[in-house]
Amino acid sequence: MSPPLLTTDCLHLIFKDFEEDRYTLHSCLLVNRLWCETVVSLLWSQPFRLTRRTPSSKLVQTYINCLDPQVLTDSEKDILEITDNRIPPTFDYPSFLRQISYLDLYNGIAAWFEWYEPWGEVYRERVALVSKLLIYSFMSHSSAFHKLSIETGEMVMVPNNHLNYFSHQGSEICLSKLRQFICIGDFLKADIFAGAAKICKNIKTLFVSPGRVCTSGNRSVPEKQYDSLINLIKGQKSLEYFVIHTCNKSSRIISALLESQINSLVHVEFFKVDFIECVTLAPLAESKKLVTLTFEECSSLENIMEPFVSSSLNRLEKLNFKKSTVRDDVLAALIKNAGSTLSTIYLGPIEIKDVYNPNIVIDLITKYCPNLVDLALDVQRPDLPYLLTLLSFSRYLNKLEIFGSILRIDSLLENFFHALPPTLEHLIINADWHFSANELAIGLENCKARLRSLHMPDCYLISDNHLCVITEYLGDSLQHLDVSYASPSQVTSEGLRKARSIINRVDYVYKEDRKYPTFWNLRYWGEEWVEEPIVDRTFEQWDWENGEEGWYGVDWKK
Repeated sequence: MSPPLLTTDCLHLIFKDFEEDRYTLHSCLLVNRLWCETVVSLLWSQPFRLTRRTPSSKLVQTYINCLDPQVLTDSEKDILEITDNRIPPTFDYPSFLRQISYLDLYNGIAAWFEWYEPWGEVYRERVALVSKLLIYSFMSHSSAFHKLSIETGEMVMVPNNHLNYFSHQGSEICLSKLRQFICIGDFLKADIFAGAAKICKNIKTLFVSPGRVCTSGNRSVPEKQYDSLINLIKGQKSLEYFVIHTCNKSSRIISALLESQINSLVHVEFFKVDFIECVTLAPLAESKKLVTLTFEECSSLENIMEPFVSSSLNRLEKLNFKKSTVRDDVLAALIKNAGSTLSTIYLGPIEIKDVYNPNIVIDLITKYCPNLVDLALDVQRPDLPYLLTLLSFSRYLNKLEIFGSILRIDSLLENFFHALPPTLEHLIINADWHFSANELAIGLENCKARLRSLHMPDCYLISDNHLCVITEYLGDSLQHLDVSYASPSQVTSEGLRKARSIINRVDYVYKEDRKYPTFWNLRYWGEEWVEEPIVDRTFEQWDWENGEEGWYGVDWKK
């Protein structure tokens, strides 16, 4: 008697553990027909995510082959190079799709065209046409999308109507089970928010920019756009993760959020939000479920922070005030309440109320937060002794980011590296620290941490001698070194060549490229917002790129 076969449901659960590993899934694909059918449904549920680093023209071609020639016009067939007698694919691949990002789709179509001309009218029209046809196919065939991301970056120019997935035929069924919705970019969103509010009632994760994320800041936004977003927020049964980015008129939106979703919110993050319109955050300060609280690059926080002085947030795991000024008494209350549950703390400039104890926040982190994994601090010279004490008590610290002003740190560099815990893998110094190559050698010789990445993009006095020291002491472990804006007179091509022969990735912006501004691409990927610089490009050479190391982790600089 032959042993019983695993059912399709069992196989699906097993293969789901490998959904990020396309090579293993491909091997499973070749075992037998049952395995093949099960793996195909999983592998093609989020194919664009698997090709995010290198957009695939073959992936787009496969979806084009799934289009029905009978519903295409002759001109569309010519652009898509489709004939009536073509052989259709083995599987109905669009039916498996569960996650889609417009930006990933756009990049895939650009790769399929094999040429890139974002400012060309013909190019934009053709990309828009192909994206419209494929989106229509996805909506018609897929039974349910779980995640939808409508992002355009800053350089993608497409007609606004092509971004509204909710206006396509079949969206009522396909998008009704949406769990995660991201809508960010420099385009009008009123109709998109209105369509989502009508169709979606079970969104758990919502990331939105009510204004317009663009280089010129908030441009004119119709009031209807804010109204539609408020209806979308109020219409959800239990929103758990809410992120709002770039908003100068946040009062009504935040009020709607706290009135309708306060009992279910677990993660709340504000990025580049102006709180000049005073709104009470008292319900948020008393939340019993809140795990993440972020106010990054926000302004006018003095208007809304008072309730947190007496808050009882004891489940916080992530506290983020990066590039935002906040009072020390607010931070003291939050840190004391959360204590050992805090694993991530990002702090910007601190407004000192207790003039007799200006380092109270670092002292409290040392005392109450023994389980820190990720830490970012604005550090000035008087803070360094307190930082060293904090580092000596941090047993689990994996990532440390320091930012501040120009600082001569020669005499303290040895103690700094000696204090780094063995668990530290990623060190980011976003300040112009000055130190000699000899002092760096002494420091690294006593460093217990086996760093995988070291970012010192703004340390202008870095030279070839510094690079030699870094490769000598960290060459065995270091995978990524960022010295983007080191002095062009001190770093030579030969010095970079030697460093790159040992370290897998060394970032450096050459002198001839520095007269042009650095472009930043803002998008959400993984579990955090990322601003990734596009380096080694002149303005004329600027190109859309996804980033070789992905959108998350430590392979980026602020």
